[in-house]
Amino acid sequence: MTLGAAIREVRNKQFAPIYLLYGPESFLAEEFVSLVRREMIDPSFRDLNASEYDCTETPLAAILEDAETLPFFGERRLVVAREAYFLTGGKPATKVEHDPDALLQYAENPPAHTTLILMTGQDKLDERKKLVKTLQQKAKVLAFPQLRDADLYGWIERRAEVYKAKIGRPQAVKLADRVGGELRLLDKELEKLALYVGEGGVIGDEVIEKLAVRTLEQDVFALVEQVALGNLDKALRMMYDCLKMGEEPLKLLALLARQIRLLLHVRQWAPRGYTQQQLAAMLKVHPYAVKKAMEQARHFSEESLKKLLALLAEEDFRIKSGQVDKRIALELFITRAHQARLAAGGRK
Repeated sequence: MTLGAAIREVRNKQFAPIYLLYGPESFLAEEFVSLVRREMIDPSFRDLNASEYDCTETPLAAILEDAETLPFFGERRLVVAREAYFLTGGKPATKVEHDPDALLQYAENPPAHTTLILMTGQDKLDERKKLVKTLQQKAKVLAFPQLRDADLYGWIERRAEVYKAKIGRPQAVKLADRVGGELRLLDKELEKLALYVGEGGVIGDEVIEKLAVRTLEQDVFALVEQVALGNLDKALRMMYDCLKMGEEPLKLLALLARQIRLLLHVRQWAPRGYTQQQLAAMLKVHPYAVKKAMEQARHFSEESLKKLLALLAEEDFRIKSGQVDKRIALELFITRAHQARLAAGGRK
């Protein structure tokens, strides 16, 4: 079932007995849960008729017992079970034991007065399990993959409208480049930008440049972007700006190592036919980060990226052992990264 169809049903007060929500895009999943809660439960009795559990802390039997309890002073009851790891191939560190048969029996004849929402942030369900196969037939199953490319930009445009503002596609791309693909961060930035331009206002380039906050991770991402494009002066200026903002050089060095490592992985695996989504799942990063890394990685050879990682490790040791000034070590690395880019066939 599509998310849009599920949302329309909920708004029409058509609630499924069981929903199964899976995927890493927790912001959208939480929005759906909030919608169900608003549409289903009278706010006056929400504490009595809406419950939330963590499956790593509460046995399934106790959760289902609550789901079978009649609602108090209302028509319906909502039970949310988060971290439903028993539906996936994962197994977190928990001593809580679950009885899948109890949920199988529940799914065969769920109480009409209760909606049970099972949630997991894993990319995939373990379809080999009988419980998963049963829920795919008995429940409304909704996937929440991380948004990327046109889906991400379209979400930004629609979210701006929620805050009664407008943003064009080029500006949506610019905002994603600046903030990243994390929807929670984008939502906060859009709310702020919409307040600044006012109701019906347009969020333009200047507003984004002036007000949108770039995280340290995005600063490092942009710094490597400038190196990849051959803009050594801009890369150094960005590094100096980070230092002026009080960022710790060793933290910058660590983030640079993470980004270079991402470029290396993409350089090694992308030619083998892996998609952005597959690489994102494998490397445990947002698909948007993989897309940008693929663009950056083509400016470097695999060998040069390996040398840069070795250089980062060397500079980290020299800083910690007091052999070199932190600022000089960063300058040296960025300069050598620029040289590696040129050696790989890039131009100034």
